[in-house]
Amino acid sequence: MRFFVPLLLVICLHTSIHAQQYVTTGDFDRLSKASVGFGLNTYFGELRRAQDPKLQTGLSATIGYEHLFTDQIAIRTNLSIYKIQADDSLSPLPANKTRNLSFKATNVEFTVQALYYAFRHPASGYKDRAFANPYLHLGIGITSNNPKTELAGTTYDLRPLSLEGVQYGGLALAIPLGFGFNFFMSRNVDLQIEAQYTLTMTGYLDDVSTVYRDPSSFSETNGVDANTLGLLSDPRAALNPPVAPVAAGTPRGDGSNDSYLRIGFRLGFYLPKSLYGKSSIRCKVIKMTR
Repeated sequence: MRFFVPLLLVICLHTSIHAQQYVTTGDFDRLSKASVGFGLNTYFGELRRAQDPKLQTGLSATIGYEHLFTDQIAIRTNLSIYKIQADDSLSPLPANKTRNLSFKATNVEFTVQALYYAFRHPASGYKDRAFANPYLHLGIGITSNNPKTELAGTTYDLRPLSLEGVQYGGLALAIPLGFGFNFFMSRNVDLQIEAQYTLTMTGYLDDVSTVYRDPSSFSETNGVDANTLGLLSDPRAALNPPVAPVAAGTPRGDGSNDSYLRIGFRLGFYLPKSLYGKSSIRCKVIKMTR
């Protein structure tokens, strides 16, 4: 008993001193945020090259969720709807103008990205984060793939028609990468301005990839007659004056994968709790003692 009482006093004293070293600020370190964003997209493929002066842009809208796992690395999930388009009539190349192909598509994209921030998350909590924090991002995802075109005032879904004799899928693997800047707007709100280049594992975002089919091989497909299919495949005859179609087997595309570039912004709103089931981390402030 004479050993137990002094030991109990030592434990109590140690606990009291330790408790005095830290005081809670009544604030929480928020590590997760939801975001909403908008941007402009431009496509790269057989119908528009990177060096073409006309961007032929389409709009996009994105919602996202981001969680900071380390001082500098976050994981972000995104769901986007975006439009891409291109028209040979806007090409600077005379041969492409004569080819007379065009497409437009409104696709849905889902991605998971890792973000690496240049400046560490402060030990004192998110309220003391940097005013401007550059970041890189890299990820993987999927995008829908449903190009359309217009001929004589009628819009056609191109994927079911197999104009090149290839039945490609309605989904494609996507690899997004890019950079951005995260700006402190208010205690709980960030502004992110970023550029994202997305490479897809398909050459058919524009329905153009390989060679022209023999027009005699077309038969009525998906309610579209054979003559219209031939004209959709090689619309030179729709020009004024009309141009004769090319021979079967002539290159229609170069077989490369298509891609698109998005430049936009998003607003991020810090959440009081993480969707991962853990409460936000309470900040601790060291109280100096002698």
